Amino acid sequence: MLDFEGFGLAPVGYDPALLYAYSLLAPQTAARIRAEFPVLDSPAGHTALLVVAADLLQSASRGDHPELSEPLRTLVTSIAR
Repeated sequence: MLDFEGFGLAPVGYDPALLYAYSLLAPQTAARIRAEFPVLDSPAGHTALLVVAADLLQSASRGDHPELSEPLRTLVTSIAR
């Protein structure tokens, strides 16, 4: 299966970060993803998580998955410390 949505360059760890961000409403799944992709706990992974959070918060402001807004803000705060 090939997915060309958003085709192009992205920060290292972008795909796992996107998967993680969409799983934030399912804490057990999010924890498993975080454990399976240690890149998310690296500086590059933090960059990817912040990029993903910015993208998804912008989408949420237009009505796409607004339920993710608060967990994404919490994620950004935890990384920005």
